[in-house]
Amino acid sequence: MPQMVFVPTTWDEAVALRSGAAADGYQGCAATPSLVVSMEADTLIEEAEYAALGYAGALALVLKPTSLRLVAAAEVQADQLTDLGGPLGEVQLRGLTWHQVRALFADEPAAMEATRLAREVAAGQSLAAALAAPEVGAVLDEYDLLWFAPDELDQLAR
Repeated sequence: MPQMVFVPTTWDEAVALRSGAAADGYQGCAATPSLVVSMEADTLIEEAEYAALGYAGALALVLKPTSLRLVAAAEVQADQLTDLGGPLGEVQLRGLTWHQVRALFADEPAAMEATRLAREVAAGQSLAAALAAPEVGAVLDEYDLLWFAPDELDQLAR
């Protein structure tokens, strides 16, 4: 059964994925059983996926400290994922292809300064440590990631 996974990426990495020159593996976030268990008992899968998207946005600050946040939402097979077991839905993903990407989420231009500050604090940290930083919290609270269709990737070049 397919599962939605949210993968922090850079524009150049997304272009490489689109051209077929994908990386061997990716880190991301998904609505894993451990994430769902960490939420309220009546949480819907869509709510867990929204939380995973938010965590992937924070993970982008950790893993991609030189660019604005860009997250690819991909529908993948369960055997492509390794659940890392934490309450934040962190996963390892292998075998990702561009045709699995269903959407892209990117920072709005107004977020540039706030994300720069958050990246400086979050770079190299764990996702949990980054989420505890006030600068990261400010970005997550004040700037939503905007939805784009995969074919709009070229418009996101900055």
